Amino acid sequence: MTALQERHPGLEWREVVVETEGDRYQGALHQAPTPGIFVSALRDALLRGDVDCVVHSMKDLPGADHPGLALAAAPLRESPLDVLVTPSGQKLADLPAGATVGTSSPRRAASVKRVRPDLDVADIRGNITTRIEKVRRGDYAATILAKAGLVRAGLSEAMSEELEAQWFLPAPRQGILALEVRAEDTSAFELIGRLDHRESRWAAAAEQGVLLGLQAGCHSAVGGLAQVDGTTVRLQAELADPETGEVESVSGETQSDSVDAIRAWAIQLVEPLRSSELATRVGLT
Repeated sequence: MTALQERHPGLEWREVVVETEGDRYQGALHQAPTPGIFVSALRDALLRGDVDCVVHSMKDLPGADHPGLALAAAPLRESPLDVLVTPSGQKLADLPAGATVGTSSPRRAASVKRVRPDLDVADIRGNITTRIEKVRRGDYAATILAKAGLVRAGLSEAMSEELEAQWFLPAPRQGILALEVRAEDTSAFELIGRLDHRESRWAAAAEQGVLLGLQAGCHSAVGGLAQVDGTTVRLQAELADPETGEVESVSGETQSDSVDAIRAWAIQLVEPLRSSELATRVGLT
């Protein structure tokens, strides 16, 4: 909203902090009892009229759009990559065999087991600062977090290594913010929409198609990363087994100038993953 106020100096707004189920839930995220535990309370507040716009980390949103809400803007994407956090700047290759990496993400667990099968993976909970503190005090040898979250929280100094997408394909829509308004609130949509970044929204649509095509939730080890160059959209997607690290992937590109067409294309692109034996083994079919 600061960016919006810079464009409209007379704009007045008030920040409202909403506690979500995800803030209270202490179990493994991939075993959460309900989908969207980080977004439902925010959306409820928006639908009640308590607030006029909510800001999500888009990777936390369920794959399907909410019928009563509209995505007014997807601002310029921060880095989509994962980063390693260790207490003394160690890289992933430097960790000793048997060291414990804390992550609540099946996708990240699968990547660790594929790249460093000699490491142990354990669930970790808490916000960014809590997870960093657990590493620094020795509860874990390392943890893996989204670079975007650390940058936005002013904690870039905690990053020990940026993990290459070749081995750690990011979560779909990681690094993108979602600014939602009520679907009928055209004034808010027009105002907030001035923060929209076309390439980020198109990438988000392609990566949303990965989630929709695989019918994947937070329990699934699914990665997706789109790059937009003019009207060309390139997409890589993968499905992995968090227990073994086994992975299958697809990639492709399309020419389009329509969010809906990009999303539909991505859904079709991941169909081979959806119908694979791996999908059956990990419970997607």
